[in-house]
Amino acid sequence: MKDEYDRALDDLNRALAIDPKLAEAWSYRGVAWSAKRDFTRAITDFNQALKLNPRLAGAYCSRGATRMAQGKLEEAEADVARCRELGGDLMSQAAALLREMKQCRAAR
Repeated sequence: MKDEYDRALDDLNRALAIDPKLAEAWSYRGVAWSAKRDFTRAITDFNQALKLNPRLAGAYCSRGATRMAQGKLEEAEADVARCRELGGDLMSQAAALLREMKQCRAAR
């Protein structure tokens, strides 16, 4: 039985088949892969989203969260910092991720 992320992946795959230049679709697909804990595919999709739109704050923030889940704290911190620089309504999410990263780093 397919879960909500599998259904989202199906929908996003169809959207990207129609228009592979949809940066947001690549980013959302990365979120779905990350939720399924397929971090390699998630990072690949976030990278593609950012290649298409280097100002897509959500892709930086989501890639940062994925990198944090992988234990790649320095890379995660850089992504979240870039997300914050780009502003938008992701500021609070980025700030929370930065706090969490600092806590992880302090616990090392």
